[in-house]
Amino acid sequence: MTDTTSSISDLIEISEDGTAFYEEAAQKVKDKKVSTLFARLAKAKSELAAELSGEVKPTPKSKKPAKKPVSSLVELSKVYAGMRKQWPESPVERFTRMAEIEGQFQTTFQKVVLDRDHSFVVRVLAKQYVSKAEVLNKELRACQRNA
Repeated sequence: MTDTTSSISDLIEISEDGTAFYEEAAQKVKDKKVSTLFARLAKAKSELAAELSGEVKPTPKSKKPAKKPVSSLVELSKVYAGMRKQWPESPVERFTRMAEIEGQFQTTFQKVVLDRDHSFVVRVLAKQYVSKAEVLNKELRACQRNA
């Protein structure tokens, strides 16, 4: 079993955290263009989580301890919560942080696309998300440059 195989459930949870983060961020910012971008990021993550949830098979309860998530996923899961608690005052810092997070998330899903241990459907969903994320991440980086 590969790292990404054992972490799809974690990726779904992180996507849900990202949805909540971007929905809240869309409400906080005053710039309508940025608010719309955040709403689109939230929607993409929400759709991803919902679609992947439909493909993940529940695992039977066993006495084996659950495999710990990949360390990079542990970090990603903490980042959204940290950003929500400490909303950076500086727009440059905020966009830099978001661009880093989304870059890591996109890279993780690129690995899922290439991981043949996943079902074809999971890999296609991951590929679709990566395509959407590329466009949204470019817009996020443009906001970063303009901040």
